[in-house]
Amino acid sequence: MVKRKIVWITVVTVCLFAVVALRVFVGEVCAVPSWSMSPTIVAGDWLWIDKMTYGARLPRRFADIPIINVFTWVKPLRLADEKNDWGHNRMKGLRMPQMGDLAVFESPEYPHPLLVKRISALFRAGDTIVVNAHTYNDLHHIVCHEGKEIFLRNDSVFINGQPDSLCILTQPYYCMLGDNRENSHDSRAFGYVPYSSIVGRMNLVLFSINTDKGFFNKIRWNRFFKIIH
Repeated sequence: MVKRKIVWITVVTVCLFAVVALRVFVGEVCAVPSWSMSPTIVAGDWLWIDKMTYGARLPRRFADIPIINVFTWVKPLRLADEKNDWGHNRMKGLRMPQMGDLAVFESPEYPHPLLVKRISALFRAGDTIVVNAHTYNDLHHIVCHEGKEIFLRNDSVFINGQPDSLCILTQPYYCMLGDNRENSHDSRAFGYVPYSSIVGRMNLVLFSINTDKGFFNKIRWNRFFKIIH
């Protein structure tokens, strides 16, 4: 009886570690609630997020680790964990995000939702951006991500309190736009997205459910394992 318990505990432990490793290093599944990417992606699609192409991000705190993060549902533990910051680190990927990719990233405005948009423009690490009165609205978010203070006064740009219009980037930044331009909350509202916020690449719909249909018509059979470009 004791040996059987040990075997079962071992099996369960190995399975849990396998699930955690899969979620952290390989990919995960997420559902799409909106039509901002239609007709490419529609509400009700369940997507596979590929984390290996761009390199999987390593957890910054316990709340980022699947299964283990259930302990952070307890308020005292969650508050204690919010003080943790293990820094931004990621595994080596197969390539960097490219123009036209469908990228999944953390919302710049809210702490938890993941968004999927298409990369429509980008700046690379080492690029120098010029921020002036005409480009301020589009580019000042980038300067803030770089850890600098920026403001506009009488059509003059000040960076860290000094008149300055140049900023050399330490990481790439991406302009994310929804394919459904008329119904998409994207970089036009929240600015460019830093590479550190990119979670992974999306190019596969696992399955899709139409919640507006009756029980027998809910499944969109034509979207099962559909490759998306």
